Amino acid sequence: MRRRVIIAGIAVLSLGTAVLSAQEWRGRGRIEGSVKSTKGQPIPGAKIQLRWTESGKGGTDVTTDKNGRFAYFGLAGGTWNVDFEAPGFQTKQISVPVQELSRNPPIDVQLEPVEPPKESPAASHEELQVAGQKVSKETAAAIEAGNTALTAKDWPAARENYQKALQEMPDYAPLYMSIAKTYAGEENTAEAINWLRKAAEKDPNDGAAWKTIAELELSRGNLDAGREALAKVPAGQASDTSYLNLGILLYNKKQSAAAEESFGKALELTPDLADAYYYRGLARMQLKKNAEAKADLKKYLELAPSGGDADTAKELLKSLQ
Repeated sequence: MRRRVIIAGIAVLSLGTAVLSAQEWRGRGRIEGSVKSTKGQPIPGAKIQLRWTESGKGGTDVTTDKNGRFAYFGLAGGTWNVDFEAPGFQTKQISVPVQELSRNPPIDVQLEPVEPPKESPAASHEELQVAGQKVSKETAAAIEAGNTALTAKDWPAARENYQKALQEMPDYAPLYMSIAKTYAGEENTAEAINWLRKAAEKDPNDGAAWKTIAELELSRGNLDAGREALAKVPAGQASDTSYLNLGILLYNKKQSAAAEESFGKALELTPDLADAYYYRGLARMQLKKNAEAKADLKKYLELAPSGGDADTAKELLKSLQ
């Protein structure tokens, strides 16, 4: 039986390199935060304009609730321009990086009044923030330049800018993830994994780094390293691809019972994952569970009648009659 590994690679690190569509700004990223006055009072009804830098017209608007909070799910990864407007306050404009498959820190901003107090002439001074953290203009510019270079696949330039930003934001895990992306773009998997591990150290509760490590290790055929990384992914954050790849490696090593379990976990996450049914059918055949194997192969053909393994599945079903 031929061996096929399906991987997601480094896709979870995408910062805006997805294929554009009619509504290219939509994705799986979530952004949230609060808007307050300089005195710390919530500003209800403030308008937040979200505009993706990859498309001048792409984005949406949200407003704060009575507690001055806002949230929106459904943004593509990359750099977003965020404008805050409220009657009686100065408009504030910032740029933030959004990750699609990892938690983005909340954005908490303060709006200056239209007429700053005379005793505070510096009150109108713009404060730059990244993920709720005050940063210098140089750091904000470095992150933006890194994101632009990453989109253009200029890996060395992107990495250089992200490393500049790390000098002021040494604990910001997404920067480590982005640097890993640059190494993955150069097909330097070992160094990509090294930076992913650093990202996991900075944010142990975010499973995106360990999930990507697992997928990279499994794609290289490193069963033990892949299983170890996958075990560190918090419950609910693992991907079907990780369990599918793990199952294929276990099946190829004739560890059929463990492979069957791994394919089952992939199907718990994605019930219509055709390849998981196909490979679980193979594993069950090794285990002499012919009735269950037959059901899995039929399900595969139902989901993927023209799939790459359709002919093989039909032949196997004949042998199970």
